[in-house]
Amino acid sequence: MKTSIKYLLITCFISITLFSVAHEYWIAPVKYKVKTKESFSVNCYVGEDFKEEVWAKRKERTLNVRQFNNNNITDITPKFISQDSVKIPMFINESGNHLIAISTKPSYIEMEGNAFNAYLEEDGMANILAYREKNNIKEKRSREFYQRCAKTLLQVDGKNDETYKINTGMTLEIIPQNNPYTIGTKELNVYFEFKGKPLANYQVRTWCKKDSKLIVKSFHQTDANGYAKLTIKEKGEWMISVVKMELYSNAEKADYDSYWGSYTFDNN
Repeated sequence: MKTSIKYLLITCFISITLFSVAHEYWIAPVKYKVKTKESFSVNCYVGEDFKEEVWAKRKERTLNVRQFNNNNITDITPKFISQDSVKIPMFINESGNHLIAISTKPSYIEMEGNAFNAYLEEDGMANILAYREKNNIKEKRSREFYQRCAKTLLQVDGKNDETYKINTGMTLEIIPQNNPYTIGTKELNVYFEFKGKPLANYQVRTWCKKDSKLIVKSFHQTDANGYAKLTIKEKGEWMISVVKMELYSNAEKADYDSYWGSYTFDNN
């Protein structure tokens, strides 16, 4: 009986710890398709299985927020950090696609060994898991800095352009090769890049929800050149996500550095 109770407590601890860190981060406009000068709002969320939880402490965690439209780049960081968690009011003056990209500052977290290993396995970070196995440190507590690299694509006045595939220069980039808002799009060819190089042979994910219900949760693999063909058949709010981890440069401060990337759009 004591063994069973102990096992249950460990399982609960791992689940709680995973819930506190192993979750996606995304930008969510109230509506993705708007008209010029129409008022709408945007917020940032974290959550597992595309379930929204407000991302708190936006003022202290945000590094920069930029809005892209063709060759125009606007720094909208002050608008995003004016308050910590309420929705950000916005309006757009130009037709076409607009891409909002957010980079966050590093945040620190520690995890027990078993919980950390489960987190690595769930999010496809086989390189770090293999490193821990090879060096016999699977039981060791982890020390990690994590950052977010998130994008969302808007459509204004029903018009499309090439904005969707802009490389914003973030550490972790998700770049569709065809426009998610193109009528009839059933498959997206997406390029994944880490520190300016293709994220080759790596696990990525797609999520879709409609009427607040998750209807798609799929795992995919990039090829040797960092591309993955993602099936986009269902209508709804979509998120493409990937997590990349590497060894931290200063072993005295932390063990690992992770980057969480996402790209959201709505093909309704």
